[in-house]
Amino acid sequence: MEVATLFGIPIARVTHSEAVEWIVARAKAPRGGRTAFVATLNVDFVTNAVRGWPFGGNDELWGYLKGADFVTADGMPIVLLSRFLRCGLPERVTGSDMVPELCRRFAEEGLSVYVLGGDKEAVETAFAKMAIPGLKVAGIDNAIVRLDQEQPEIVDRINAAKPDLIFVALGNPKEELWMGRNASKMNASVMIGIGGSFNFIAGRVKRAPRWMQRGGLEWIYRILQEPGRLWRRYAYGLVKFSWLSLLSLCGAYRERKVNG
Repeated sequence: MEVATLFGIPIARVTHSEAVEWIVARAKAPRGGRTAFVATLNVDFVTNAVRGWPFGGNDELWGYLKGADFVTADGMPIVLLSRFLRCGLPERVTGSDMVPELCRRFAEEGLSVYVLGGDKEAVETAFAKMAIPGLKVAGIDNAIVRLDQEQPEIVDRINAAKPDLIFVALGNPKEELWMGRNASKMNASVMIGIGGSFNFIAGRVKRAPRWMQRGGLEWIYRILQEPGRLWRRYAYGLVKFSWLSLLSLCGAYRERKVNG
């Protein structure tokens, strides 16, 4: 599998359909070792994880992202940066877009899914709206997940259900930290962080129009929806990501100069 490495994180150079099929194939493969960890990288992930003077980061989160089994580009700024760096990613591959397709493919293959996190009513509404015949939902667990506690009962519930795929809906960085810490304890084939995807599918939060998504402008739409909660986060993310991108571009330019 070809990857584009940005900020030290290897991102799969795949289309949406190829990413879905990779996850399905991994779920069908014999289980062994730790559960495969899938991350959908966007600007928020980079902002939370990557250090770059004068900005701090989270080395644990960065380590999990660098060591993930499969990382997709869930953000047009990531895709655009890869193209400036001449390691172009083919397209944006988002968790929100993959969830319905994964559910459809898992139903076709007789595989099961489990949801950890999110609002239970929203998750149930989302499954009802998707209306996928034959989909096996092994469990919906809206437990309050804490990163400062072991909480083995959560792992025990998931392992008792023996799901093929775990949707972890805790939001970044919480879901990636939880997956990274628990991957070796799980009796499941694959787990993927999907943030608020079920809220989108259930209609609780409206997604930006496709043209805004393709143009990397979805963050503007999100701020307009929830300005009080999101403007500081997005402003900080925009500044930090721009700075980190500039450092990456300068580094790539110097390398090309050295190599002729």
